[in-house]
Amino acid sequence: MSEQVRVEAAWRRIEGWLQKYAPQSHVMLRAPATSEQIAQTEHVLGCVLPPELRALYLMHDGVHGADADEFGEQPVAPEGEEDAWHRKANAVDFMPNGQAWLPLEHVIAAHGGPLSALTGQETTSFVPVTASARYTMLEGMYLDLTTGLLGVWADAQEPRSLRIGLADWLEEGAAALAEGRPDRVLGMCPYMSPTGDGLTWFDPDPMYEQDGWRPVTN
Repeated sequence: MSEQVRVEAAWRRIEGWLQKYAPQSHVMLRAPATSEQIAQTEHVLGCVLPPELRALYLMHDGVHGADADEFGEQPVAPEGEEDAWHRKANAVDFMPNGQAWLPLEHVIAAHGGPLSALTGQETTSFVPVTASARYTMLEGMYLDLTTGLLGVWADAQEPRSLRIGLADWLEEGAAALAEGRPDRVLGMCPYMSPTGDGLTWFDPDPMYEQDGWRPVTN
């Protein structure tokens, strides 16, 4: 089975889970990217996206709110976690690393900004795929086009390979959701938001439960 077919199948499992159990996260998904948008992104980046990454973007162009500023100004004194801003913010970082899936326009911005600054190069083979909406793209995950492996980057840290491909990562995320357990890539646990309609992933810690988050269980 090709990497592209595996990515498509794994994503359908994740999206089906979101639609059933985390509807607020599901509605954050953007419409599919067009072939023209992908071609324009490749032109700006100066590289060709591999089939498995193209396939992912042909299903959805990331999510709305990959930068939390898109939700507007954060309430100064919200009425708990149920206000509209927090419901969205709690639901957008739902990829299996607790980050947001970047739309192509954000891929371009992160590629030309944070990743280039970290590597000291104007161009790089690292194509960002996710980033933390909570921390305004100060940390994220990239796909290394030279190896086909994912890696992580963060402000003031050297990029680090995870030694796993996109298909393996999404398959493990889908399995962790279905089985209600931490994933075996980063060891992060899926949690439901305090309002029960959004998904994110945290390092296992009972403190999150005190704040109203609940671990996903089988």
